[in-house]
Amino acid sequence: MALASGLILAIILFKYKPTYAVTLSGEELGYVEDETELEDRIQQEIIGMEGENIDFVSLDEMPSYELKLVSRTQETNEEEIMVALKENARIMYKYYAINLNNETIGLVYNAEEAEQAVNEIKEKHKNDNIKLELSITQNYTENINDFSIESIQVAESKVEEKVTALVEQDKMTKMPVINGIRLAVTPIQGRVTSRYGAISGIRSGAHTGTDIAASKGTPIKVVASGTVTFAERNGSYGNLIKVSHGNGVETWYAHCDKLYGTVGQEVNAGDVIASVGSTGNSTGPHLHLEIRIDGKTINPQKYFYK
Repeated sequence: MALASGLILAIILFKYKPTYAVTLSGEELGYVEDETELEDRIQQEIIGMEGENIDFVSLDEMPSYELKLVSRTQETNEEEIMVALKENARIMYKYYAINLNNETIGLVYNAEEAEQAVNEIKEKHKNDNIKLELSITQNYTENINDFSIESIQVAESKVEEKVTALVEQDKMTKMPVINGIRLAVTPIQGRVTSRYGAISGIRSGAHTGTDIAASKGTPIKVVASGTVTFAERNGSYGNLIKVSHGNGVETWYAHCDKLYGTVGQEVNAGDVIASVGSTGNSTGPHLHLEIRIDGKTINPQKYFYK
């Protein structure tokens, strides 16, 4: 009897071999010879997976094993099983958001670089009188490809652009307003050489504007958006350009070297419309700036060059 049993067992082992069937969520993935070896690979290659900004990796369900006798021609497929398990793994990534005044501006991978960029921006704008709440928050996602992760240089540039816009907006709100028209830009930088209302032997009456000395060719910027209504030589004014801003507000720029604006042209605050010269009744290169409301001159130094 024992001999017969041994003979049967020998025949079975000749035709079959013991192998572990691997199942995940009720689906048989294949066969492995050693359950322990597969478990070690799962821990090292999946659970312990390392990569850029991987926070952790998990499997919602671990595979189960069943020892079976299978045909000796049945091949094991450990590599295919590992691929299937990796496809079922949950990979959690971490990334960092750079926030400005509670608005996310850029997404990056490196927290230390983000901190450095934020500190540099804070230092650069520490004397600007603006609301500047810069922060970095750590976030997590399984779908990292759904987000536009940028280099720190790109993110820093975007933040700096936003901050600069806030600074300019702050400056804009502090610029003077005449009849609802905001004078947004100082036309040139220079030294006041003659004030509004001044009396001089070179004029027939009181000065109707403010003179600002500057080098010949210095670009002259229009102080507010509007429409060019005059651009040609005009007696003692020399080369003169006028811009109407609406609500009866008009600005004149006289003694210019060159006129770049043309009649009917729509201009935006800060556009260069002429260059400093010494044409007309002038003793040297300067800008004669006039501001008029309903045709009457007012003192430009109430608004500029105080």
